[in-house]
Amino acid sequence: MNKFKLVIFGDEWDVYQVAHKDWIEDPKITYIPTFRPKGVPGFLQRVQFNPRLNNMLSMPGKNLWNRYYLRHTDGQRVCFLITEHWLRMESGIKLLPFLRQHYPEGKIVCFTQDLIHTIKDHYSHKPIDVDYIKNYADALISYDKTDATKYGIFYHPTVFSPIQTEDGKQQEQYDLYFLGRDKGRLNTLVKIHDEASKRGLKCRFVLLEVPKAMQAQRDGIVYQPSTVSYAENLQGCAGCKCIIEMLQADACSPTFRTWETIMLNKKLLTNNASITKSELYDPRYISVFHDETDIDWDFIIAGPAFPDGENPHQKAIVPDALISFIENILKIQIDRT
Repeated sequence: MNKFKLVIFGDEWDVYQVAHKDWIEDPKITYIPTFRPKGVPGFLQRVQFNPRLNNMLSMPGKNLWNRYYLRHTDGQRVCFLITEHWLRMESGIKLLPFLRQHYPEGKIVCFTQDLIHTIKDHYSHKPIDVDYIKNYADALISYDKTDATKYGIFYHPTVFSPIQTEDGKQQEQYDLYFLGRDKGRLNTLVKIHDEASKRGLKCRFVLLEVPKAMQAQRDGIVYQPSTVSYAENLQGCAGCKCIIEMLQADACSPTFRTWETIMLNKKLLTNNASITKSELYDPRYISVFHDETDIDWDFIIAGPAFPDGENPHQKAIVPDALISFIENILKIQIDRT
């Protein structure tokens, strides 16, 4: 069987630079992190792609950059994996029809790692067009089971490379760790903090962009005006026993909090009841709660879920697992390490 070269249209966001590290460092894989070149070409492209200018007059030639992205890609047997970062630009760059036209023997796979209705087109500000994508792609894959069922597409969990924190195996300083915006979760988090404190447990809750009038002052709750780096978040995850996950109301599939828990061999306290139906669920390291009144505190206080230091579910979410999934559904073989 002839092998396909894998080209990934990825993302330069620091989260994906960690999650996709295995792909980025694989010499057999071409990883394209951004649609914007450096230097003067990048400045010119920034003007050409500017949404305000394009709302007044559609700037011509945006799709000409597609040749530039693929200037080092030879041959016709290429499997393209396109992430939502690029799908947001599709109405401008027309990457999908370009790939279909210039690589007729190639395969096109699109992978969303957010709820589809939240993935807005850069120019129209409307959700991405699933039917349009299906017209060009050989497979559209969602990280979310509900979206997969709703849109009639494939499901595969978000991928995540093994994590190396700055300090290696960091000593645990906190029992519970949370990082995120309020989004209606602040009151519950304050109550969880107070219940944890009664039991002598330490918390580190980092809340972002919370107005000062809403800030409840507690030792262990930190308010920051803007986002923190992903490296800083990983240090917080590495320095705790249990990570707290509180989902958006309409989400149901595992998130990056789950991947961090698995790769760092931590425990997860989550309000995602549907995770019990996931192939990644294991009560040894996941505990589900509805609010602060039904938390299993013994679960948090107990020792590591996997004392040998490795969560057995790691193999299911490494980037190579998605490649194997693509090979299976498309009946192809991808050239990889």
